[in-house]
Amino acid sequence: MTASMQGTEPPIWLRLPAVAGIVTILAVLKLAVASHTGLSFDEGYYTLWSRRLAAGYFDHPPAVAFLIAAGRSLLGDGVPGVRILAILCGTGICAALWRVGVLLLDRRAAALAVLFYALSPASGLGFLMTPDPPSALFWVATIWAVAEVATSGRGRWWVPVGIFAGLGLCSKYTDAFIAPGILLFVLFTGSERRWLKRWEFWSAGFVAALIFAPVFWWNAQHDWASFLFQGQRTEGSIDPNASGNLTELLAGQSLFMGPLLVVLAVGGMVGFAFMARRPGWSGLGLPVWTTLPGIVYFLWHTLHARVEANWLIPLWPPLCLVAAWLLLALWRRKTWLGVGLFALQALFGVTLTGAIYAQALWQPWDFGGADRTNETRGWPELQRELSAAAAANGAHWIATAGSFALTGELSTYFAFANDPLPVRQVDEPMRWDFLPPLDGDALGWPALFVTTTPDAAARLFGQSRQVGAVTRLGGRDRLETYALFLVSDPTSAFNTALGK
Repeated sequence: MTASMQGTEPPIWLRLPAVAGIVTILAVLKLAVASHTGLSFDEGYYTLWSRRLAAGYFDHPPAVAFLIAAGRSLLGDGVPGVRILAILCGTGICAALWRVGVLLLDRRAAALAVLFYALSPASGLGFLMTPDPPSALFWVATIWAVAEVATSGRGRWWVPVGIFAGLGLCSKYTDAFIAPGILLFVLFTGSERRWLKRWEFWSAGFVAALIFAPVFWWNAQHDWASFLFQGQRTEGSIDPNASGNLTELLAGQSLFMGPLLVVLAVGGMVGFAFMARRPGWSGLGLPVWTTLPGIVYFLWHTLHARVEANWLIPLWPPLCLVAAWLLLALWRRKTWLGVGLFALQALFGVTLTGAIYAQALWQPWDFGGADRTNETRGWPELQRELSAAAAANGAHWIATAGSFALTGELSTYFAFANDPLPVRQVDEPMRWDFLPPLDGDALGWPALFVTTTPDAAARLFGQSRQVGAVTRLGGRDRLETYALFLVSDPTSAFNTALGK
């Protein structure tokens, strides 16, 4: 950026007090929405994890479970406790992104990048407690520590690089892509290549591996279950719908981050490829190189399977910095163009995020089965109905099958209600390895079997009698109806389902 541009006073909305105020207001808004909406399917499942902390789980590394457990210890059993640290992760992402921008570029670019991210729908949905908030936080924190190395020349910063990278791996395996990105940055940045001969650089990998070691050990003790579950997504031949997967990837990123932000980020990366040696542009090296391996992988992934929009979330904070730098370059030439593009991006993010919040809170629109906010509705009422049905029929526990979402939500909402009635799924044993082995005789018979497939009752239990049905309601919609069976005398199919 030119000296004249750096010397001009930024508009008030790009100064640190204004940016910090906006981030704080958005965090308070997210907390309000988070406190008045129910848990999504995944959140209910992860909250069950948090009651049995382990070094690993079938689906993901354990960080999300530990964060939920910490949040529950702060705010108690309830939705705010589950989600509070997801919101704080979002605030931490903005703080780390600001510092990276100041170190590598300037305060104006840092402020614009933070606003780009904070006003995006992806950030707006960051109150959901999934592996994504800690994954994104530790990704950008790792970049921050590398930026400190690059600007200060102090090798001691490589230890925090390893700490943050290791914690990122404990959050989501996607964070593994930052390691080759850092290596690319060091290899292709002349001033940083010297670190290849220094022990401090290699110590970062050692520290990260040490932090990740318990997760690796858990996988080794469980037939590599979590690694294989995530790795199976790209097994097999080329998907005939590969072009559709790519289109879906681009559309998903445009919705999560905003189409203008996607265009600016791609444009900034292209600009860096041609102008990396020019003053100012060299500062984009770290965010570009560290995101490149992840981008290449997900493009390759589309050849084999779909890419969910949220999978790229850790890459977006540094990409916001790239986008901000390109917008400021346009701003320098045409102020009205820079301000106009930012206003359009902000309007898109605020409008879409606001619409999602409104739908989650009040359901003003009827999207039918496509409405993902329906995941959050009707669980407290369903828990009370099932508790009453179990008591009326003398059931000692609630059995489920074939739905981790149902099992997780029921277990969590029974715990929220301080109801001790156990909820256990009678199949997919690897998914429930963190729980004590299921022993129906110890829990006591009969059990109340809750299912959307009534024929499963006769297959799994020698004695089954339907005692009713319950429906999970969501505003105007009847979301899902469950048949209730009083069951006992488990069959050989029951034992097979449990892996016995």
